[in-house]
Amino acid sequence: MRARTASAIAVTTVGLLALSGCSGQSGSDSKDLVWSMWVGSSADQEAWQAVGNAGGEAAGATVTLQGAPFADYWTRLSTQLGTSSAPCIVSMQSLRVSQYADSLLPLNDLISSTDTDVSGFDAGALKALAVGDQQYALPYDTGPMVLFYNRDLFDKAGVKPEAGWTVDDFEAAAAKLKSAGTVAFGTTVEDLYLESSILAYNGGEAVSTDGTIDVSNPSFVKGVEWLAGMVEDGTAAPANGPDPTAEDNAFLGGTVASMVGGPWLVLDLKSRAPFTLGVTTVPSAAGEQKTYSAGSGFGISKNCNNPDAAFKAITAMTSEETLSTLAADGRAFPARTAAQKVWFDNTGVEGIEDTFASALKSAVALPGSTKSDQFNQLLAQYGPQAVNGTEPAQDVLDEITSQLGN
Repeated sequence: MRARTASAIAVTTVGLLALSGCSGQSGSDSKDLVWSMWVGSSADQEAWQAVGNAGGEAAGATVTLQGAPFADYWTRLSTQLGTSSAPCIVSMQSLRVSQYADSLLPLNDLISSTDTDVSGFDAGALKALAVGDQQYALPYDTGPMVLFYNRDLFDKAGVKPEAGWTVDDFEAAAAKLKSAGTVAFGTTVEDLYLESSILAYNGGEAVSTDGTIDVSNPSFVKGVEWLAGMVEDGTAAPANGPDPTAEDNAFLGGTVASMVGGPWLVLDLKSRAPFTLGVTTVPSAAGEQKTYSAGSGFGISKNCNNPDAAFKAITAMTSEETLSTLAADGRAFPARTAAQKVWFDNTGVEGIEDTFASALKSAVALPGSTKSDQFNQLLAQYGPQAVNGTEPAQDVLDEITSQLGN
């Protein structure tokens, strides 16, 4: 998945140069495989290009990274796919694979004809990048949603969260943090993190397994009302729709003590936080621990002129060796289980392996939808009114559902 923190999303000179210099498909030269990827920094660019080089070496080709900030990536990809400027190798999020499946090459035949062994991948990560029985990308990362917390502020308030803690535990902790002068939680309207908070709270789901989006169902509405109640009583900070980095910045700045996120954030948060980073499970209803898992991988566009070479490339880009290198750099919780120990050892975050073990027991793949991008845009536009309690949650969520055509 992506890193969403401010530095990771910032447009960099390197990324823009990559965009302007490498647009276009790889069709004119079969030895050049253009690879589209979200890139947020010069360090990102360098690390991902090394992954591309591994793919290029295996394919006997040059893999050229076409980087874009995450906020622009999907808009650009939507424009490119289906045209002569489509990249050959496409980076894909699990929750968006349904939306882009028509433009991606199904991989089952390539996997079968090349005897590619996919048993080393986490089964959930692999399934998350399939639509029905058809695989559309090979995963490079995966992982459950967890709660990151400021261990210094929690210690100051006398709060020690344990993996598997409940909503009641969390609300009691939030009250203690408030008494100590700290806002407990940073809310967000980003789809992945908002949906994960509510699934854990009461099992409410916005997207069904068939991709239908319905945020006006009673369970999801009740979950949003719970968040709005915390904003109202001062135990949670308001959501900021236009700025998806707001809660990250508030967390790193110490103005909120916790936030929901994925494993792709761990190393970046740890490196930038001026406090000891803690991680625990997302608070759930008693006896019903739940969380979503999500991940990303690499697929092949239907317009790629050399899919055989592209498949060799993405196989190498998701090999145990490549993913272990990414894990050592802290860039991704590996989709290959054999590489995950490297990632745990590298984080240096106390208790993280136990937290992930607990979270993964109940993690389910976040369903995707053909309307994922529109849904996220509507959440950014209208979601803060509901989460911040300025408008009735039911009214706001009814409007979002209506605009989605449901």
